[in-house]
Amino acid sequence: MRAKRAKSYRKAMQFYQQAFGFREPYQILVSPDFILAGVSKQLPVKARLEEAVQGQAKFLVTHCGISELLKTSSDFRAQAITASKEFEKRRCPHQEPIAGLDCIREIMGDENKNNYCIAVQDDELRAKLRTVPGVPILHVKQSVVVLERKSQVAKDASKKMEQDKLGLTDLERSMLRAVKKQANEGKNEKRKKKKKTAGPKGPNPLSIKKAAKKPQLAKKPQAAKTTKSQASKSGQQEKSVGSAPATTPVMATSGTKRPRSEGDSSAPAKKAATASGDPTASGDGVKHKRKRNRSAKHRGTANDSTAASQAAPSS
Repeated sequence: MRAKRAKSYRKAMQFYQQAFGFREPYQILVSPDFILAGVSKQLPVKARLEEAVQGQAKFLVTHCGISELLKTSSDFRAQAITASKEFEKRRCPHQEPIAGLDCIREIMGDENKNNYCIAVQDDELRAKLRTVPGVPILHVKQSVVVLERKSQVAKDASKKMEQDKLGLTDLERSMLRAVKKQANEGKNEKRKKKKKTAGPKGPNPLSIKKAAKKPQLAKKPQAAKTTKSQASKSGQQEKSVGSAPATTPVMATSGTKRPRSEGDSSAPAKKAATASGDPTASGDGVKHKRKRNRSAKHRGTANDSTAASQAAPSS
């Protein structure tokens, strides 16, 4: 057998092992027409079947199949009977023998409970066996024993079995239903409690027109309130101004105010003094006033000195 074909057969049998629990030695149920086909091609039936399943095998034949070989009129009848004697006898429920193909069809049924591999040449029986999940089918084709590919029914059955293994058990499903039922009952009770009594509904807040804002009037400027510290400072300044000695009059100019010295006399000031007729406003009047003040001071000091001299001898 070619390496590529042997590899594909090995993968197929691994699929049946993992999905449906096949184990070596594989049980191969052989039909009478398959034995006749193998003998006619001069094939070693056992060796070719073991090559096809890529492992050790146990070969079975039913009583109905042996009785059919005994009644056949084929040229290879004797060789077929000799080959069937090497196989194990599989009991069937038929007291009177029936056709070998019908016997295999009844043994298989709708499930392959015994994990049989079926070696058969009949096309109708092979089509029926393809509808049963997990049945490896073998037949002779041009002097070669061929293992058929996995049927779609077998693939679907394996996927379903995997999902069942990964999914929940019946007990877990029943527990989950009970928990969900309790949760739904609690939700219904909460909804009943929250149900409001019927009454007039308020307007839609989105459809209500917002009230226009009133324009704010400008505030009048308030007079600055004087604090106690500011009042005390202003009082001190007034006292200092009252107690300060008299200074020379200050001429008012256009920009700034500055005190004038003794000899400082300008033409505009003289003109204003002559126009008003005030002799003290002019420079000469100021000089006369200062002379009078000095003479008054000298008189005061002289009086003080005489009073002190008179008081000394009395003491």
